Amino acid sequence: MLIAICDDSKEDMDLLMGYVRRYDPGLAVRTYSSARELLAASEKPDIVFMDIEMEPPNGFEAAERLRAERDAPIIIFTTQTLSYAVRGYGLALRYLPKPIGFDTFSEALELALRERTPRKISVSSDSGTRVLSVPDIMWFEVYGHNVCFHLAGRRELQVRCTFSSVLEQVRPCDFAQIHKSYCVNLAFVERAEQNSVGLTDGTALPVGRSFVKSFREKLGNYLRGR
Repeated sequence: MLIAICDDSKEDMDLLMGYVRRYDPGLAVRTYSSARELLAASEKPDIVFMDIEMEPPNGFEAAERLRAERDAPIIIFTTQTLSYAVRGYGLALRYLPKPIGFDTFSEALELALRERTPRKISVSSDSGTRVLSVPDIMWFEVYGHNVCFHLAGRRELQVRCTFSSVLEQVRPCDFAQIHKSYCVNLAFVERAEQNSVGLTDGTALPVGRSFVKSFREKLGNYLRGR
């Protein structure tokens, strides 16, 4: 998941960058001072916070080009006035009037992340590609060169792949890494104690000391519906 912030105002760009870090320090974010720079970038973003009033191409023109691409990103316009809203109908998910507060920003980002959240992930291994339904994954773990997926209904699937490749795919979803070897689906968390997590099927997993803070933050956001 890559978020782009495109704004010719460094002050506004830094503000939104800070908001992204505050929302989730684990999200990848890139900044661009012009639409031309964004359009020329080799990395294609999943979500773009786009200022409208910029030197040509302006935000509208850049958004039209981005939306014409395969796997087009979600656009959220940032603007000094909402008078542009009618013109940009169908291009943007939201319009955020400046000055933008954190609550307004986080609501728009949450909506965009949910729009972009995959319902399935693909896991490639030596034996081929397996497609898994994200809501079925209760938790997964790594040992050696294998990742074991623990699925609803007490099913298991073991695949020879990297832990990091799976973590990257589920990053936009409601998952939290709780240990260097474990990642859980927050929908299946039944209790959270100081150093352990209990899942709805009775599984108890340890929480690594370095993951306690981030896990509690993600669980709190999930329970608040963010």
